[in-house]
Amino acid sequence: MHQLKITIVSLGSLKYPVNMSYLEGWKSQILKLSHGASIGHLPDAEGDNWEYTSDQLSSLVHADNNASFTVALISAPLEDNYYMRRLGDKVAVLSLFEMAEIVRFSDFTVENYILRNIYELAVLYAANGALIPSDAYSWAHDDVRGCLFDMNANKSDIVFSLHQPKLCDACKTRVLSKQVDSGFLPALTKELQKIKKALYFRMSEWVKTHPILALIVAALSAISLNLIASVIFEKAKCLFPWLG
Repeated sequence: MHQLKITIVSLGSLKYPVNMSYLEGWKSQILKLSHGASIGHLPDAEGDNWEYTSDQLSSLVHADNNASFTVALISAPLEDNYYMRRLGDKVAVLSLFEMAEIVRFSDFTVENYILRNIYELAVLYAANGALIPSDAYSWAHDDVRGCLFDMNANKSDIVFSLHQPKLCDACKTRVLSKQVDSGFLPALTKELQKIKKALYFRMSEWVKTHPILALIVAALSAISLNLIASVIFEKAKCLFPWLG
């Protein structure tokens, strides 16, 4: 299967640190991510509400000719309050405005958010003849299904497709109706499972969801540790009588 080469660039200050090394080291059969030439200082936004318009961003961001497509990260709002916009066949912009706070408040990382959206673009690219289609928004559905193509008109709904996101049955059927590599969907399903909360937060959620069971497990663990410690102490006394 052909691996997509995706260049990530940053536009101005992103406010929150983004671990580019983590993204570049992401193990995938589908994607190969690299950090490209970025813009250190942005001009003032041209939108009426201090947002960056697609026309303005199109003049600032250029596709990397050595990549399948380019994703630009920005911390400012985008036109019509979208969090991701297509700027051309090979370029998209992803905003951290409000989204970084939403994902961090829900115990996800900004890198989770970036990866989830890059996979969404990768599906569009693979299913539409190696380009990001002009009708990309037609793939989105209002219903929140934990799918890559949830519309997320309410931005906070993004959290439902950040922990092990998927393609819903309807979107999977749409992909299968396109000419995509036979290994694409199995690889996609496997790789999306790796996008999830850190173990600590998963354990914390389990405890909140199963408080009684968590207490039982904690009690049994304490008893088991006490018994193990007692056995070890008795063995130690046999080896070192002075301990008794």
